[in-house]
Amino acid sequence: MSDLDKLVPTTSELTLNGETISISPLRVGQMPAFLRVLAPVMKQITDEGVDWLSLFGERGEDLLRAVAIAINKPQKWVDDLAADEAILLAAKVIEVNADFFTRTVLPRLDGLFTQVGKVTSKDGSTPSKS
Repeated sequence: MSDLDKLVPTTSELTLNGETISISPLRVGQMPAFLRVLAPVMKQITDEGVDWLSLFGERGEDLLRAVAIAINKPQKWVDDLAADEAILLAAKVIEVNADFFTRTVLPRLDGLFTQVGKVTSKDGSTPSKS
């Protein structure tokens, strides 16, 4: 990725359900709702990749809601996609916003988990593994 690509966010287009969808990096106004529904989904994404079937089985509603927010479409529009289209769309949303996730969300989550671990270990208690 060039420095220009980092400064000028890229947009991707997909044709789904006969409609061309433009997938852009998240806008600041989308972030609160997007992150609220995406937080449980992020726990399913590991360094080894994404097990899409498990992800949809356990956190599918959250993922589809996050995708709807990211593309500014009604939830029903996303829900009505074929399974392969929904998975492709979710992957594209993550791909287009990958820089945001890797530079902003994941490091802050790691820092937050570290802080929580330090706070709970001071009093001798052990953090739960839920």
